[in-house]
Amino acid sequence: MKSLIKNTLAIITFSLVTTSIAFAEEMTAKTTVESLNNTWNKAFNNSDASSLASLYAENAVLSPGNGKVLTGRAEIQNLFKSFFEAGLKNHQLEIVTVDGDDETLYQVAKWSASGAEKDGVTVTYSGITTSVFKKDGNGKWVARTHIWNAGN
Repeated sequence: MKSLIKNTLAIITFSLVTTSIAFAEEMTAKTTVESLNNTWNKAFNNSDASSLASLYAENAVLSPGNGKVLTGRAEIQNLFKSFFEAGLKNHQLEIVTVDGDDETLYQVAKWSASGAEKDGVTVTYSGITTSVFKKDGNGKWVARTHIWNAGN
């Protein structure tokens, strides 16, 4: 009977510890992605295409929902520069789900941004985005892939 109680307590303890570790890893992933999103939104909302491009890997792949695929920071920077010239601003991200480990993170998020005002009306754009982040050679998290769609 003592052996059964000891084994049961050991199993319960193991379960609690592994659940706690998994929860802590999920919270760390979410906290890291929230920080990455805040940095991304700040660069976007300051119309800083160069800073935005620096948040991507040198050979990152981005698909802006129009069927095209952009590769590398230069193409990504040019895309965002065109967005700012068109008056896009007030970008926001709301995480739907996030997961990963100490080398790779991913998120699915809702995004929204305001367009240029026309005839007193501000257009709002929104959709879903998916990003995969990896650590670069210096240990900095950078977007490796970024894809989004637009719902309107």
